[in-house]
Amino acid sequence: MAHRLVWVLLVVTGLWGCNEPSIIETTTTDVNINGYLELNKSEFSLFQEILERSGNSGFLGAYGAYTVFVPTNEAVTSYLKDKGKASVQDFEVEELRKLVRFHVLADTLTTPAFTDGKIAKPTMYGQYLTTGAANTGGVTRYRINRQANIIQSNISLGNGIVHVIDKVLEPAALTLAQMVEQDPKYSIFARALKETGLYNTLNILPENATSDSLRWFTLIAESNETLAKKQITSYEQLKAEYSDSNVGDPKNPQDSLYLYVAYHILPDIKYVADIVTSASHATLAPLEVITTRVEGETVLINADIINGVQEVGSAFDRTNSDYSATNGVLHAAADNFRIKIRNPVPIYWEPTDQPELRRMTDIFRVPGKSVNFSPGVFKNIEWPNSVITYVTTATENNVYNDYFMLNIRPNGFPWIEFTSPLIVKGRYKVWVCYRRVNTNDFQLSFNGEPLPRLFGLNPTPGYPSGVTIEEAESQGWKQYTDPKNSNWVGRLVGTIDVKTTDVHKFRITALTNRGGSTGNNFRLDQIHIIPADAPQITPRFRVDGTPVFTP
Repeated sequence: MAHRLVWVLLVVTGLWGCNEPSIIETTTTDVNINGYLELNKSEFSLFQEILERSGNSGFLGAYGAYTVFVPTNEAVTSYLKDKGKASVQDFEVEELRKLVRFHVLADTLTTPAFTDGKIAKPTMYGQYLTTGAANTGGVTRYRINRQANIIQSNISLGNGIVHVIDKVLEPAALTLAQMVEQDPKYSIFARALKETGLYNTLNILPENATSDSLRWFTLIAESNETLAKKQITSYEQLKAEYSDSNVGDPKNPQDSLYLYVAYHILPDIKYVADIVTSASHATLAPLEVITTRVEGETVLINADIINGVQEVGSAFDRTNSDYSATNGVLHAAADNFRIKIRNPVPIYWEPTDQPELRRMTDIFRVPGKSVNFSPGVFKNIEWPNSVITYVTTATENNVYNDYFMLNIRPNGFPWIEFTSPLIVKGRYKVWVCYRRVNTNDFQLSFNGEPLPRLFGLNPTPGYPSGVTIEEAESQGWKQYTDPKNSNWVGRLVGTIDVKTTDVHKFRITALTNRGGSTGNNFRLDQIHIIPADAPQITPRFRVDGTPVFTP
């Protein structure tokens, strides 16, 4: 899961490119935003006129906290010409009111808060602005909504921040469906949207949506050029490739062409910066997710590591992504992608294999180390209080000689929750692998559902003696190390039905409180998630992680 941390770092630092945008800063708290415009009429009188005619000048002259992208007189003059207007007075008041609110955010945001993607706060108009970096004439500047450059930034005033821009910003006027329909490069995909009926879903304004889940959307469309890479040059070929002949109706949600298109739609508004900060995203295809990862500056879809092998994945076309619509955002896929049919595969999960620990090269899997961690250190591990301890030893002979030591008990440290690696959907048996010491009793939950069999089990039972490995398995036990060690055991805690190929939550909850705060800690080594119809006893694992498949 190390790539997930890299994503965040890329969003914050790496996606601007090599050149830093130029920043011209001015600081004054003597006047508010209206006062600043009044003092600089030669540059901003036309925007001030827009504020006054629209009735919006009042709140920018009052106490508050705003960010305003202010177009220059030259920018407004150009806008008037483009709209065929002689003056500001030629606009309807409501038009100007919407325009102003698209330039204002109800928060104070300076350029360090901008990332390559949407600004975190929506405008007062209700749509998001996007930011990026553009180089013009050797000067790199922040670019807003692919429409305007910031030519003076971070002007701090009594009631907010002003950024001066060289063009008037215009809100999105088209729905996602209309954007795709009106762009010739998406003609095949637009036809598929209409034939499946999903065009209508993507053509509803947020204020007319029947539920919150159908209010905003993200569409990852495939252009004609992208489809041509798969020798698809017409809608008829696309239908022949994807439509299920057993169903034969693209409007039927069971039809594979319908599912192909639905798999390209996310039920939320997610710009690239949002997409790369999460490992997976739900789609309109039932129980199907896309997964994402970043390699360099390339964002990949479904480039997952399955059983140690990374899939090829499909790339985002970054140049043609992050286009705002009235009901969401449009991205372009550089490669064709579809729902992946995967078979369940076993996962032999090391909970200690966390990106934060891997970066600690003087500690991670170095024998003889012991380090305490407080809550909030690990992205993929949560617990309410106390500390957990990462321990390595040269004498225990468990896998990689490392484990988490957890003083988990109802009093003080009642639970700990881990985010799993990617699990392919299917039915699995789950084994918790740990050291048998005099600890408490615990229960494992999968996505909030408790599994039936307990583990820890102080003081008995333990691994049964005098029985075959098959008999032990029937009683819910196995020895998972090589050579076998009766101290390190696997306990079968239940069978799970994984509905979506995704990462999932596993929580350990303490049920007993033996020994108080000084009782023995629980020592967690591995969690095995094995397809229910696959062998459960093998492989066993050597100290260096090598699997051994002989019983």
